[in-house]
Amino acid sequence: MKKLTLIISAMALGVMGLGCSKSNYNSGANNTAGLGTVVPPVIIDPGAPIGGGSTSVITGGSTSDLITTTAKMRDYAAIAGNVYTLNNPTNIKININLTQADAGRYGGSVIISYIDNGVQHVGTLKAGLGRNATISGGYDNNRLEADYNYWFTFENRLVFTGFFDDEFGAITLTLTPDVAVGGGNDAEPLSVKYKGEVSFRNFKTVKTTPYRSCWFIYTGLEGHDCRSNVIQTKCGLTPGVDAGYTVLGTFTNVDIKQAFNIN
Repeated sequence: MKKLTLIISAMALGVMGLGCSKSNYNSGANNTAGLGTVVPPVIIDPGAPIGGGSTSVITGGSTSDLITTTAKMRDYAAIAGNVYTLNNPTNIKININLTQADAGRYGGSVIISYIDNGVQHVGTLKAGLGRNATISGGYDNNRLEADYNYWFTFENRLVFTGFFDDEFGAITLTLTPDVAVGGGNDAEPLSVKYKGEVSFRNFKTVKTTPYRSCWFIYTGLEGHDCRSNVIQTKCGLTPGVDAGYTVLGTFTNVDIKQAFNIN
C-alpha cells in the first residue's frame, strides 16, 4: 500500500470508559465473541450494498482534510524498508470508503494522501469484506475479517471504531458526531456530520502473511500484532499508547452516508 506513502491508524476522539484496559487483548483461541464486554452492533442500514469501492484512486467515499503536523507525518512514513524522508507534506487528506460485510460489520478502505516535493503519495489501509481462512489449529477461523469494525452507542452517542492495515502497519479509526445528537432512532446521527481521529502503528518488518489481518495476530510474528483491547471491547474510543499506537491527526466534515455507502 505505501512504498512512497505511509501507514495510518485512525484513532478515536473520546474518553476511555472506566475499567477499560489499554493493553492488547490476549484472549485464547477461538473466542467466538472476541470481546471482553459484548456490545451488540448497531446496523445503520440493513439494506446497505455489499461490495467495496475503488481503492486504487480516491473516487468514492467521503474525503476530509487531515489535521496533523510534519513531524507526525514523517513518523507515519517511517515504514520498514522506506528510505524516503518527507520534506514538507501538503494537501493532506483522509478518505473513508466502507461497505457492510455482514451483521453490521464494515470493511473497505481508509486512504491517506498528500503531496510532497511535487509528488502525490497515496496510502491505502483495508479491512476485508470476507472471512478468515481456515487454518488447521489456527485461531479465529471463518471469522469476519472486519469483525471489530462496527457502530455502537457510547456515552449516549452513536459512534464507530475499527481496525485497518496493510503490510507496513495498522491504523484505528474513530468517528463521533460533530454536534450533540439526542433522541430519535439509531439512524438519526446520519443526518449530521461526523468528526474523527486516526492513529497509526508501524510494523518493525513488512508483514507477508496473507492469512490474517494484524488484529487477529497474537503475540509474536515479528511485532505484527496490532490488537487493542479498547477497540476490540468497545469500552472506549482510542487504542491508547499501551497498544503501541500514535495519534496521526484529526478530521471533520465526514459524510457518513458517503463514507459507508449507505443508500
